[in-house]
Amino acid sequence: MTETVEFEKSARKVWLLSILGVPFLLLGADFFFEQKLFGVFRDFVYGTEDLPAFEPRDTIIAVIFIIGGAFLTLWGLKELVFPKKVLVADKEGLRIAVAGPFRPPVLVPWDVLSDVEYVVINDEGDLCPSIRLEMTQRTGLPDHPWGARWDGGNRLMIDATGWSPPASELVDALVRIRRSAHVEAGGE
Repeated sequence: MTETVEFEKSARKVWLLSILGVPFLLLGADFFFEQKLFGVFRDFVYGTEDLPAFEPRDTIIAVIFIIGGAFLTLWGLKELVFPKKVLVADKEGLRIAVAGPFRPPVLVPWDVLSDVEYVVINDEGDLCPSIRLEMTQRTGLPDHPWGARWDGGNRLMIDATGWSPPASELVDALVRIRRSAHVEAGGE
């Protein structure tokens, strides 16, 4: 029986992104209701002098804060509860989330995959864990992959920063799954 290995984005990163939306929500709501936070800031900057009412652009900015904060918070909570898998390996092949957000993952069959390698690349001074997939053909894969890039002809470099479990554990698992899928299909 073939096992399945799944990799997803780190919950810590998603949680931090979700928390980032809370201050935007609070500031936007404060503008429309109590104006305590805005009042303290206004008094700090301008003193206690009487200021004119807020302008329409201030209302628009508050609405943008509320919409942006709500989106970040809700999206982050959704990703914590139902995380999107960035890579799934099973008997059919690899399913890789490189087509973009809100799109299904792309299936790369085992017979198209010729090599898998874990590499750490230097990206302008930052060391980034990556997965290098070498394929015999690029059929079905986008020309401009999301979270990855083409490195030469049929070599795809996937950014594995913040994966859970770490991407360094991927190569051995993929070799095991590929071998068992090949045996089940009647190969040697």
